[in-house]
Amino acid sequence: MNQTIEVLCLLVLTSIMITVLIGCGDSVRKINIPVKVDSQIDLGQYKNLVVLPFTAVPRRNMLANVPVDTGNEIALTLRYKLGRRKGLNVISTQETFLMLDGEISAVNTLAKANVDRVISIGEYMNVDAIVGGNYDFYAVSQPRRAYSERYSRTLQRYVTYHQDYLEKTYVLSLRIQILDVATKEFVWDELYNRRASEAHSLGSMIISEVAPTNSILKNLIQQALRKFIREISPHYETEYRFLVQ
Repeated sequence: MNQTIEVLCLLVLTSIMITVLIGCGDSVRKINIPVKVDSQIDLGQYKNLVVLPFTAVPRRNMLANVPVDTGNEIALTLRYKLGRRKGLNVISTQETFLMLDGEISAVNTLAKANVDRVISIGEYMNVDAIVGGNYDFYAVSQPRRAYSERYSRTLQRYVTYHQDYLEKTYVLSLRIQILDVATKEFVWDELYNRRASEAHSLGSMIISEVAPTNSILKNLIQQALRKFIREISPHYETEYRFLVQ
């Protein structure tokens, strides 16, 4: 309730300000101002970092055609993106697998129950921080109805038509965590949700159940990782201002 009142007050104040500005000047122009935004975490405190393979969240309705190496692909892409930062040494994929040497299945999740074991491996690798997490990829299908209007020569007016279809929505939930080896504390733990939808008939829906989803999954992963990298890096965002002329 309080949040609703605050939003209404803000809208009223904004309207008043615009009205005053219009009355004080000949014209008001909306302009874009680039504003620098600091990163939400200081990665400069870490010199060496390892990215562990991501693990799949077990679920009954997870898509059967998801590549088994998806977790490794996420880690590989993240290593590349983090490796572009100056002053940050990211352990290579080959070196990571060699150092883990069969321990991947036991440490590829940063669940709290595994923290001590993961920390010991991080100390063995001589890194300052460990990046890992999990992913969940599934699809939800719902019936939809699209409306359109067409002109009927018989009735001499526009008539509303509708077409029923099935909407299949792919959902990716990517959890990214950063574990500080020295403090044994999580300095980052965020969930990134991305969606992509497709319209299907009954026939195409059946085909989609067995069709590859690689391109959709890769696109959603890239979107989630771009948002993560943006949050941990200084960047510019656009704010709007009103210029009185």
